[in-house]
Amino acid sequence: MYDTKNCALDQIHHFPSVENGRINLSDFLKAANGLLSIIESFGKIFTPVKNDMQGNIEKIQSILDYNNDSCLIELLVMEKLRGKSVAVDATLWLNRALLFFELVFQEILNETKLKNNDINMKRIFNSAYKGSVKQYHSWTIQQLFSVICKLSPSYTQILKSFGSENDLEAFEAHLSKFNSTLHQVRSKIDEFFVDNNSM
Repeated sequence: MYDTKNCALDQIHHFPSVENGRINLSDFLKAANGLLSIIESFGKIFTPVKNDMQGNIEKIQSILDYNNDSCLIELLVMEKLRGKSVAVDATLWLNRALLFFELVFQEILNETKLKNNDINMKRIFNSAYKGSVKQYHSWTIQQLFSVICKLSPSYTQILKSFGSENDLEAFEAHLSKFNSTLHQVRSKIDEFFVDNNSM
């Protein structure tokens, strides 16, 4: 029987549902911080990625004045109206990183559904990088990411980091649920930046 207590995805907050176009900021930040713990379990090679994301999360937390009912998008609009952009920029870069991990998780799900026993995580991380943040990075950062992708954990190591090596079906179900809400939230944030010509 699958023990959900051992699944990392059951021990962190998931991204909140988008309701009436609103993203609960408090829940969003809890989920983003939870994702950091998952990234940390991938090994020290991902420390630069984790630190960058953490820095952007901390900027959002420190700049925006929010409570348990606050909406991320509404607060970003208010910041732009005041002629400021610290939290807006931090959200933009955090959302790009979220896209990277969304693509990684989606490709893992695709391969898992195909019952592929030889999942190439280096290819998945490289593909996700090209499809997300690579275009915004300098040559130096691209070289760093190239090393990160080459030294990325194997599929078996990924399963162990999630605590799911003994139940692939449960792993697929949990990851699918997590990635679904991640996609909804990230896409809504994308809409904000498209609407404000900030992409």
